[in-house]
Amino acid sequence: MKKIAAAVLFMFLIGCGGGTQYKDASKDEGSREWGPKEIKLTVNKMVSSLYVFLKDEYKKPAFIQVKKFQNRTSEHIDTGLIVNELQNRLIQKRIKFIDDSLEAETIKEIEKGMTGMVDPDSAIPAGELKSPNMYLTGDIRENVRYVNGKTVQYLNVTLKLINLRTNIVEWQDQQEFLKSSKSDKISF
Repeated sequence: MKKIAAAVLFMFLIGCGGGTQYKDASKDEGSREWGPKEIKLTVNKMVSSLYVFLKDEYKKPAFIQVKKFQNRTSEHIDTGLIVNELQNRLIQKRIKFIDDSLEAETIKEIEKGMTGMVDPDSAIPAGELKSPNMYLTGDIRENVRYVNGKTVQYLNVTLKLINLRTNIVEWQDQQEFLKSSKSDKISF
């Protein structure tokens, strides 16, 4: 009995002691599933393309709000990872984004400042909130085929910037991936 308990304890310690290894996400080699490699390549291309458009072609102040960025694939893809990294990189380049997730709280603060209960020097004045003039939206789509015992997955990530005043798509770009992997054999 003691040998069994010792073996169980040993297996538990080995399982817990395996440790976690951290790697550089930008050096990920890719896999069958969507992962860091696809996110990094997509964000790098889109940030470069969108930044050049806004600075060299659009040349007006852009106040961008991110709208639906949909995963239309059969694979679970957290599109928020792409959007967050894209926003982070563009904000670092001084591109402005509108986030209305705290708008109700902001309006309450403005209203409180208008009552005279708040020091006028720190009160938030009415009329200074910004509205977006551009929506950033897009999707990820796929086509999956089976060729010579391999699964071939074509992924297409498309982003577009829509002018709210005109509904014109001012900018659009895409990143493509063609992934081939050995198909799993099903056996019973």
